[in-house]
Amino acid sequence: MTVSTPFAHEDIQLIRAYSPDIIQQTWTNNRVEWGPSLDEETYYARERILASQEFTRDNKLQVWILVPKTFDSANPQLDLILSAVETFERPGIVASKDQGLKDVLSISVASVFTPAPYRGRGYASLMMKLLWKEIGNMKDVSFSFLYSDVGPTFYGRLGWTPKRSEEIVIPTAHIIPMQDSGSAAVGGDRSGERKSMTVEKVTDTNLSELIAADAEQVRTLLKAQIETASPSKVFIVVTPEPTCVLWLHARARFAARHILKLEQYQITEWGAKQGKSFVLWFHDLFKDQLFIIRWYLDPSDGDETARALIEAAQTEARNWRLSKVVIWNPDQSLADLLRLEIKYRDSAIPSLGLVNSTLETDNVEWVHNEKYSWC
Repeated sequence: MTVSTPFAHEDIQLIRAYSPDIIQQTWTNNRVEWGPSLDEETYYARERILASQEFTRDNKLQVWILVPKTFDSANPQLDLILSAVETFERPGIVASKDQGLKDVLSISVASVFTPAPYRGRGYASLMMKLLWKEIGNMKDVSFSFLYSDVGPTFYGRLGWTPKRSEEIVIPTAHIIPMQDSGSAAVGGDRSGERKSMTVEKVTDTNLSELIAADAEQVRTLLKAQIETASPSKVFIVVTPEPTCVLWLHARARFAARHILKLEQYQITEWGAKQGKSFVLWFHDLFKDQLFIIRWYLDPSDGDETARALIEAAQTEARNWRLSKVVIWNPDQSLADLLRLEIKYRDSAIPSLGLVNSTLETDNVEWVHNEKYSWC
């Protein structure tokens, strides 16, 4: 790529990309970062499949490009795409004592990428400033969020404030200790062995029903939280929905079959449940981990249920020869049960901004700040 004299910021604009050729060029540019081991056609095929899912169809996925004002979309000079970004429309809820629960739209931001020849000129910062203005003009959008891999500062000064960024890494070989290892087992069995609780598999047959119930319990939680919160406190949540889970599994299936070319590529189990408690997961095959994307332990359930759900995740990870299970922003009670440490995560830092609001971000709590929002 040959780069001419840098463009002045006042001569640059942010526009929507509609042309397949322009969108494919953004994939060509960012492949060096997110698919360096893939040939172009395989990378394009993956991106086309992901863009065709229910999660991304019907204008829910939008591609934006930063280009000179002279850029002609009908006859584009593709090497003048200075930077690019994608946005996803997601359902959300904003809750406060004064206004109750309000169903809103949110915009997640992803795939921020500037080609190497155009870096160091403030183009990415300019693009994100212009994008923030575009988001502010979108109808019914109340908040926006992203996951930063460049630390908390860059996006923090552009409207997206970093939030809690912690995780527990659970090796698949990790044995979850019993709370009272010295007590006799039920029925007088002193062998030291215990029978695991039987859990139900989550598959395509019960996923939608489970997530619908989860969305209702999220509302119940929010109603309880605003009752005891100060009037200035605002809670937001990215509403659980099955389409984002299906999008993640389309990503994993493509990796298993077309990239890693595994004989075993049919992913059929998407989680486990016991009563109202459940865990949903995503096979991150490239990074050798099973991600817990959504975790819910019903208040009436205790350690035995939590242990059974984590063990189900460990079993699934072992079945796919993955070495660890990862959960984002867990409760301390889960860390205590596992006897593992909650650690700070310095990548994929959740960052949140309220749109058209003067409220201090310290007064905003992101409820269920988990991996399912990342997709």
